[in-house]
Amino acid sequence: MRFLFLTLYGYETDFYGRVSHELVNRGHEAVHVTWSRRGAQRLRRMGLGAYVLPELLVAAGQGRDLGEEGRRVEGRYDMRSLRDVYRTDWPLEGRPEGEAIQRTVRHFLALERVFDEVRPDVVVPEVGSETMRTAAHLIALDRGIRTLFLFYTIFPQPLRLYRDTLHAPIVEPEEVRALTGDEHAEVEGFVAEFIQRDRPIREYRRPRVHAGTLRDFAGHVARRALWDRDNEYLRPHRFVANYAGEKVRARLARRFYQPVGDAPRPFVYFPLHVVDDYKIRRVIPHCYDQAAIIELIAESLPQGVDLLLKEHPMSVGRNPPALLRRLSRRPNVRLVDPFNSSHELIRRAEAVAVISSTVGLEALLHDRPVLTCGQPFYAGYGVTVDVDSFRELPDAVMRVLAFRPDRERTLRFLGAAMRACLPGKPVLVDDSPQNAVVLAGSLDTAVSDAADRRTLVPA
Repeated sequence: MRFLFLTLYGYETDFYGRVSHELVNRGHEAVHVTWSRRGAQRLRRMGLGAYVLPELLVAAGQGRDLGEEGRRVEGRYDMRSLRDVYRTDWPLEGRPEGEAIQRTVRHFLALERVFDEVRPDVVVPEVGSETMRTAAHLIALDRGIRTLFLFYTIFPQPLRLYRDTLHAPIVEPEEVRALTGDEHAEVEGFVAEFIQRDRPIREYRRPRVHAGTLRDFAGHVARRALWDRDNEYLRPHRFVANYAGEKVRARLARRFYQPVGDAPRPFVYFPLHVVDDYKIRRVIPHCYDQAAIIELIAESLPQGVDLLLKEHPMSVGRNPPALLRRLSRRPNVRLVDPFNSSHELIRRAEAVAVISSTVGLEALLHDRPVLTCGQPFYAGYGVTVDVDSFRELPDAVMRVLAFRPDRERTLRFLGAAMRACLPGKPVLVDDSPQNAVVLAGSLDTAVSDAADRRTLVPA
């Protein structure tokens, strides 16, 4: 099998270089497209093929009518428009439409050349909102080349591996079956251990300066000055601005926090989604205005019931104070300190409402009723109350308050989900050499017997 990896940053390139090295040891081939010149140099020293995308973009379209090429691209690939490809790519924010269109067309021309030359069997673009990743996915779909997306879950084997899509249920409904005695004990053991551990699956984002922060900043400056002057995603000034802004926002947010206390009134727990996450921006954009969703849920609650909000561990300091102020002003909405235990809030809640947060899955471990608004991978199995339209939310809020999940049905679903997952973690969770080896093993397993596996959903 020939793998094609796409990466933006040096740490991604280094990590997937280690994954590729292990795949080569297992009999596969691997080629990379990267924005990082320095990363490409390191890949080539490892004996791996590497394209530098900024160089390809300069050459792409020379002597060709980009307007005509744009019409061809729009007509050939499964997109609503070129704008739908580039609209979530942050380097294009504020840039003229014509410039964004030409840049997008050049991406397709450059990557079509790579696909023609490499002829990959498997594409691993990583998840994200960038034009490079979206264009590579569309080209692969058009050519019938499998695309693998890597997701992180709460399960003992935490890799959720999807083929050709970013958004689907974790298993087919027929996979949810009665558990054997050993399977039942394994699922119950996982549930007990996860609840006992009582900590978030991703570490809290803490906007503070430490040795690692300074090293990262120095690395940004060096790479930008010495190797990657044309890397649009490598902006040291943005690194500083983001840190300063997060520090200020984290401090301002404290004024809106209310103590959980004894919570004299019953409440529904709603975890705020990460504001700039690729999923909410690209995959379920109808859920992007989560303030409107929260307000509709709050309006739908009966008298005497509050809606309790907590920021995501990864978004501390990233939520606009105006958003937190807007939500906190509602009489039946309370925002609590993000360092409160999510497990404790789940235990005390009458129900949990989510867009697509993993907190909804965690709530199932506690036998709490869950309302989903964004079709997360654990929706649709009869263990949650789900809405397809926000018009349904008022009635769904009342249903979830009366809903009592069936414990055995939940355990069967958890067992099926656990069977579908593989060892390894995405690079943003663990970029260690050890994880690279484990991840390569899972990719090898997935492509070697994909015809028999049901972990790659949907085929």
